[in-house]
Amino acid sequence: MEQNQQPQPPVFNQPQQYPQSPMPQYQPRVTASPMMSPVESVVTCLKKIFNFKGRARRSEFWWYILFYFVVSTAFSWLGNFSPVLSIIGSVCSLLLFIPQFSAVTRRMHDTNHSGWWILAIFVLFLIYLISIAVMLAPLGNDMFEITDKMEMVEAMVDAVQTKPGLAAMMSLSSLVSTILLIVTLVFAIKDSDWKENKYGPSPKYSN
Repeated sequence: MEQNQQPQPPVFNQPQQYPQSPMPQYQPRVTASPMMSPVESVVTCLKKIFNFKGRARRSEFWWYILFYFVVSTAFSWLGNFSPVLSIIGSVCSLLLFIPQFSAVTRRMHDTNHSGWWILAIFVLFLIYLISIAVMLAPLGNDMFEITDKMEMVEAMVDAVQTKPGLAAMMSLSSLVSTILLIVTLVFAIKDSDWKENKYGPSPKYSN
């Protein structure tokens, strides 16, 4: 005997199935340590004069840059009054440049970039100076006897025309070093990486 099938009532308010969205990644809480003082920055950079490893936060680097600029400018101004002070200023500027070179290397590391950027800029700038010296070498001592600015410009133009290959090398090295300098400046302005990278733990943030 065949049974009659009763129609089923419609079902409402059934929960709809939505695709599950990925869970947000957990970001650990980090705490920033206080900014370095100018004295602390200078002392740290002088202690790490030959330390090209590790990382340096922005306050450590930029306070030392300001210190180097002030000292170099002061000795340059005092050198106008005494040749001895001029020599002392040149020696001090050279000695203070070494901590600056190591500090900018550590600053690159702090933003997770290689310190070879700085060496590349230095090499290109050295090529630029060598190109100028080779072009002006035929002038000899006559170059130092030129006092008029127009004569100096004419001498430079003649040197460029006689050695177009060196002039092109000088222009290219100047252009590339300028671009790299701008890129390095952007890296130096960036904040420290909050996490540990291949150059060491963050000098600013602690988890």
